Amino acid sequence: MKILQLVTVILFLLHGIADAKIRSAVEEAYNSLPNYDKNTPFTNLDKIQHAKLEQVLAKTKPSNKECKAGSVLVWKTPLYPGDTSGKDWRVDLSTNVCETENLANIKKLIVTLAPTLSIDNMTAWLYDIDGDGKDDLIVGYIDVSKDQSKYPYLSLWRLKPEQGLYKPYYAGPFLNGTFHAIHPFASKSKNKTVFVKHASCVECEPTIFLTALDFTTASDVRAYEFTYNEKHEGFNPTIEYELPGMGHTVDAKVETRILPPSDTGPHLLQFFEMEEGPNEWWAFTCKDYKCDYELYKKSAPDSFKKLWGKAKRL
Repeated sequence: MKILQLVTVILFLLHGIADAKIRSAVEEAYNSLPNYDKNTPFTNLDKIQHAKLEQVLAKTKPSNKECKAGSVLVWKTPLYPGDTSGKDWRVDLSTNVCETENLANIKKLIVTLAPTLSIDNMTAWLYDIDGDGKDDLIVGYIDVSKDQSKYPYLSLWRLKPEQGLYKPYYAGPFLNGTFHAIHPFASKSKNKTVFVKHASCVECEPTIFLTALDFTTASDVRAYEFTYNEKHEGFNPTIEYELPGMGHTVDAKVETRILPPSDTGPHLLQFFEMEEGPNEWWAFTCKDYKCDYELYKKSAPDSFKKLWGKAKRL
C-alpha cells in the first residue's frame, strides 16, 4: 500500500509555492526508491525456505518491551568541505525480538525469501495482530534514497502464512519513519493497529504525523484516514502529532490519546494547546476507516473530560 507520496503531495500543495522546493526534493527522493507495491522483494516461493522461517518463529518468544536492533547509516560526515559536526546520521532500528541470535536467524531467513533486501537495513517484530493467539511477523526495512538528498524511508511488511507460503502485505514508504506503537483501535477489539511515526520533510521544520495501519484485512493493508478540514472533507492517512508552527502550521502543542475499541466511538482524542487563540479539543470517531471529528474550542464539555481521563496517551 503506497502511502507517503499521497501525503507529501497533499501537504505541500496546501502550503503553496513557498514549499515548492521542499516538495520537489521529497518527490525526487521518493521516486528514487524501489517500488515495492509493483515489485515485491519477496520472490522466493520455495516452500522449504518458508517452512524454515515458520519453525524459527514458532520457537521465538518476543519481549514485552522494545529494544534496539542496530542502525542504518544515512549520511556520513563530513557532509561538505569544512563540516566539523563529527556526527554521522544513523537511523536506529527497534524490535521486540530482543535476543540477538534469534533476531539474526529470523533476518537471515527473511533475506532468503527477499534476496534483494540487505540484512543490515532490516528489523522484525512479533505481535499477535489478528487476535488468534499466535504471533505475527512484521518486517521493517530502511531504504536510503538514491538521489542527492539521501533520505531514509521506512517500509513495513506483514508476512502472513497462506497455503505453505508467507504472503507479504506492504505499507510505505514513510519518510524518516519509525514503528511508534501497536494497540487495539477503533471498532476492532481483537485486532491490533500499527501506528507509524513519520515526517513531512527532513531539511525543514517538519510536521510529524502518525499513520494507523490495519494489517489484518483480507486483500491489502488499510490505513485509517482523518480530516481536520472545516467542511469535514479531504480525508488523509495521517494524524497530526507534532506541529512546527513557524508559519507552516498553527503554533500549538499537541497531545494525542486513544480510547478502548468500541462500535460507537469516539476512538481518538487530541488536545491542541494554542500559543495564540483558543485551545482546541478534538474527538475522532472512525467508521469504515474514515475518522471524522467533533471539535470544541475554549473549553471542553464534561463528557469529553471524562473520556480524556480514561484514554491512553499515544
